[in-house]
Amino acid sequence: MTVKALLAEIQNAAKNAIRNRHRFMVMLCCSELEGRIFKLAKRMLRSYREVAGDRDLLIVGRNKFIEMAKEYFDGKFVHYRESPSILGETYSTLLLDLTEGFHPNDLGIIVETIAEGGIIIAIGPHVRRWENLVGKWHEELISDNYSIDDVTPRFYRRFIHRTLEADGIIVFDADKRKILKRYEYESREQSREEIQIPEGKEIKRKLYKLCATQDQVRVLELFETFFDRQRERKAVVITADRGRGKTAVLGIVTPYLISRMHRVLKRPVRIMVVAPTPQAVQTYFRFLKKALVRQGMKEYRVKESNGLITVINSRFARVEYVVPRRAMVEKDYADIIIVDEAAGIDVPVLWKITEGVRYIIFSTTIHGYEGAGRGFSIRFLKRLESDETVEIEKIHLEEPIRYGKGDPIEAWLYDVLLLDAQPAELDWKDIEAIKSGKLTFEAVDKDEMFSDEKLLREFFGIYVLAHYRNRPSDVVILSDMPNHFPFRVAVNGKTVCSIHIAIEGGIGKELMKEMANGYKPRGQIIPDLVLKHYWDYDFPKLLGVRVVRIATHPSVMNMGIGSFGLQRLISWAAGNELDWIGSGFGVSPELLRFWLKNGFSPIHMTPQRNEVSGEHTVIVLKALKMHIHSIVERLNSDFVKRLLEWLSDELSDLEVETAMYLLHSLLKDVDIPKPEISDVDRKRLKKYFNAISLYEYVSDVARPLVKYYYSRTDKAELSEEEEKVLIAKCLQLKPWRELSSNGKPFKILVKALQKVWRWYDVDKLR
Repeated sequence: MTVKALLAEIQNAAKNAIRNRHRFMVMLCCSELEGRIFKLAKRMLRSYREVAGDRDLLIVGRNKFIEMAKEYFDGKFVHYRESPSILGETYSTLLLDLTEGFHPNDLGIIVETIAEGGIIIAIGPHVRRWENLVGKWHEELISDNYSIDDVTPRFYRRFIHRTLEADGIIVFDADKRKILKRYEYESREQSREEIQIPEGKEIKRKLYKLCATQDQVRVLELFETFFDRQRERKAVVITADRGRGKTAVLGIVTPYLISRMHRVLKRPVRIMVVAPTPQAVQTYFRFLKKALVRQGMKEYRVKESNGLITVINSRFARVEYVVPRRAMVEKDYADIIIVDEAAGIDVPVLWKITEGVRYIIFSTTIHGYEGAGRGFSIRFLKRLESDETVEIEKIHLEEPIRYGKGDPIEAWLYDVLLLDAQPAELDWKDIEAIKSGKLTFEAVDKDEMFSDEKLLREFFGIYVLAHYRNRPSDVVILSDMPNHFPFRVAVNGKTVCSIHIAIEGGIGKELMKEMANGYKPRGQIIPDLVLKHYWDYDFPKLLGVRVVRIATHPSVMNMGIGSFGLQRLISWAAGNELDWIGSGFGVSPELLRFWLKNGFSPIHMTPQRNEVSGEHTVIVLKALKMHIHSIVERLNSDFVKRLLEWLSDELSDLEVETAMYLLHSLLKDVDIPKPEISDVDRKRLKKYFNAISLYEYVSDVARPLVKYYYSRTDKAELSEEEEKVLIAKCLQLKPWRELSSNGKPFKILVKALQKVWRWYDVDKLR
């Protein structure tokens, strides 16, 4: 076939796409990036515009591609590394550089900017070359101790295979001038529901007219009764797949919320907008500006940081973006808190941000490259629903904003990036088999998994719907990297627990010298941490397993499946003569309890919270050989020694339950001296224990006493409630008002300190 046939195919595809409010793609395959390829792409774009009219053009690629494209095209040029900057923007047509492969996280962002009727022209290598294509970004992922030659591009192999089978895509061999795949698409559903704006509502019709879909209209209708509370607090939860306009509709409805509250408060309304990153809420602020004008609030001031809107001020309101960590501290100043991409924020942090707040709005992505699991719905929302003071309303958005339902390019994108992977459907037979312990543990062959769609989707579907924030690059790390391996727990052949591990360690002297001088090695997380924080030059030589991710099927959680899988993995690692097994994770009481129960010991924790998620990261370790136990004991003891100091400083806001579990992980006594308590101090304590004095008068004695108590492995018999008050007051130095307990905290503290004192005073051997 000739180029003429290709141009005819493009025009046919354009007519179909415009009619169905969809998009389509042409993959232009070539052996070398030359001027003739750009000339052909220009002819293709011209042919498309004969049907679709003149449209804007986005060009995304690497340096060489962009420089060559500038000779032939006018449009917006964006380097791959700047892809996050176009998140939430909309374009009509796209010229995309795939000549050296692509970073999967970038592909999701870039393609989703293209609106209905748009064409995507992707210039890439020949079909056969994808089979062995190793992209430059692979070099960023390959672990030290390995080379680019060790990479197997399973992800790209699956990508080209699924692309050749997908609807809405044309594949053209530019060298042989041959169509390898024609445009195919059959309309299966109505692309868009007709927008009907309700009459006689309190929210202005002008605001309703900003809605792009009927789903967004329904969200505004829900907010008509936002202030009609039956309980003390009100929460709205908006969920959607990516690109459904949930962030935009929050911007549209905010001026109405401001107007209602301003009439009551008689002062500027304070709205706090919380999200993992400021980029995530730029769409919110863009629509907020439009909506403010339509609400009659035309005079406002915009504050930007690094080109991103962070504050909008007016005499009616102050609307400010706040990172999760700051939001925990400043939440009491807000009249309304809006949390966007809530699933991207650690659950304990999310709870602290919203606890006690009267008006809360959540929105979160269910599928999409931002990644969203069910940690939000399983752990956070379930707890919120149990709070009888909160009235909760939920709404789900299904209709895409930029294009109509059934868009084949969205289906292709979700397929190749595994954004829509789902876990296996379990029936009663599977549940009974799990209860009977009929589970199997197995290593999964990566070549087999990436050629078996059912196995692949079941494995990653658990991550998508579990408590992990997922990125498409996570798939590639597991599929392509030589030191990453999958395991699974199955019942009746169905995956019920997915485990992703990495082999770390075995580091030589030269690399260790670089690490000691500050170099951060790729893919050597635990050895690097031990060297830099404990100056242990022997540990990085050892070989171990880092559990990158372990997650259980959401339908059968808390049935011991994760522990079963982890114990079998430990046996596998020991059988393969590895020295240690460990993991790193954003700490929560539930996760920490899981790892401690399975014999792992904490050896490190980041004192600062992650600015994005608000998490503290904990590293846990378990020895697999006898002579490694002493190393783990030493690291754990040193960690607890540091923790005892950090709890009164950077970790003063750590969840008390988490602090308690960490302190109880101690494997051997911490090397700190026993405090000397004078006769006068003993008399002061006696007065306190007899209720003649207050804690504040003996805190100088109590704090070193409690610190010493937690530096020892043997313990007094304290209740959990007593321990929590003891840790919160004596180690974290919290004010009384922050100490939550069923009884009066100062009475509980007296009992706890009495027990600690008896423990201290009777031990004459110390």
